[in-house]
Amino acid sequence: MPMGRMKISETILSVTLLVLLIVMLVWLGIEPDVVTANGTSAQAISQSDAAPLRLGLIPERDIFEQRRRYEVLAEYLTGELDRRVTLVTSSTYHGALNDMAEDRTDAAFMGSMVAALTLEMVRARVLVKPQTTDGVSTYRGVIFVRDDSPIRNLEDLAGQSIAMVRTTTAGHLFPIFRLSEYGLLSGEDAVAMRWVGTHDQVIQEVDLGRIAVGAAKDLRIDAYEKQHPMTHFRRLALGDPVPNNALLVRNDMDESLIKELTRVLLEMDQHESGQKVLSVFGAARFLPCQSDEYQAVYDMTEQLGPGWGNIGLSAPQVFMADPASTDATDATSQAEGP
Repeated sequence: MPMGRMKISETILSVTLLVLLIVMLVWLGIEPDVVTANGTSAQAISQSDAAPLRLGLIPERDIFEQRRRYEVLAEYLTGELDRRVTLVTSSTYHGALNDMAEDRTDAAFMGSMVAALTLEMVRARVLVKPQTTDGVSTYRGVIFVRDDSPIRNLEDLAGQSIAMVRTTTAGHLFPIFRLSEYGLLSGEDAVAMRWVGTHDQVIQEVDLGRIAVGAAKDLRIDAYEKQHPMTHFRRLALGDPVPNNALLVRNDMDESLIKELTRVLLEMDQHESGQKVLSVFGAARFLPCQSDEYQAVYDMTEQLGPGWGNIGLSAPQVFMADPASTDATDATSQAEGP
C-alpha cells in the first residue's frame, strides 16, 4: 500500500477509536434509567432532594434470601413514595433496636420482643404487619423436639440443653418464661442454654440431632416441615400470639411520610404491581398493627421481673457442632440475616 494511503488509514482509525472512547465515557456516566413499580423513573428518584428512607431488617433467616425479599419491597416503595428506600441489615435482633435508637434507620421490620422494646425505649410507632397467604399475621413461640425424641413434656427437659435466639420472643423470652415456671433455670435440673443466630439455625440444629431441644417461631417451624416432608417436630409448649415482623418507624418521622407509607403498604394488594411484590415478599397483604397487640410480651416480662433480661443479652453466639460429635460448643456468631 502507498505511504499516503497508509497515513490516511491510520488517521481514520485513530479518529474512530477516539470517538468510540468518548461515546463509552459518556455512556458510563449515564445512570441506568430503571422503571420502578408505579412507572416512576429510578434515575429521577435518585436525583430527588428527599432524604432516603433507611429500612432496617431483622436477622431471621439466610441473609441473601432475606435481602432478595426486601429489595423487591424497597424498590416498590421507592417508586410509590418518590423517595429512595435503602436497606440496612443488622447482625443481631438487639442491633436492630440500636440502629433505630442511634438514628441509623428510620423504619424497621421487627419481631415482637424487639418491637416491644423499641416502642418503650425509642418511643417508636408501629404501623403495619404482614399477613400470609394462609391468613396468618401473628406467630407463637414454641419449645420443640424431634418427633422421635424420648422427651415428651417440659418436665423431661431437666438437665437438657436448649437452642435459643437472643432478644426474640419465641427464642428467648417465651422459653425463659416457661422454663422458670418449671424451675428449670437454676439448680441441678437447670437447662443449659445454647445461643444461635437465627430461628432457622435452631430448627436445623434440632433436626440434625446436634441438640435435643429448641425454641423458635411456629411459622419458621411450619415452613421447615413443609420444605422437609420427612421431618416432623413435637411441640412441647406453645406461647400466646404476637404480631409477626411488624413495621415500626421513628417517632420523629415526618407525619405526612408516615401516613403515605402506611397507605402504600395497606393498598399494595389492590394493585397488580403490588401483588407481585407481595408474592416475592411472602405475604398476601399488610394489615394495621397496634401497640396493644404486644401485651403478651409485656405480661411475660412483668411476671419474670426486672432480672430476666440479664439472661443471654450479651453479644449473640451461635454454637456449631463438630460433625464427628454430637457435643455442641459455643462460637461467636457471624452476621446473618429474613
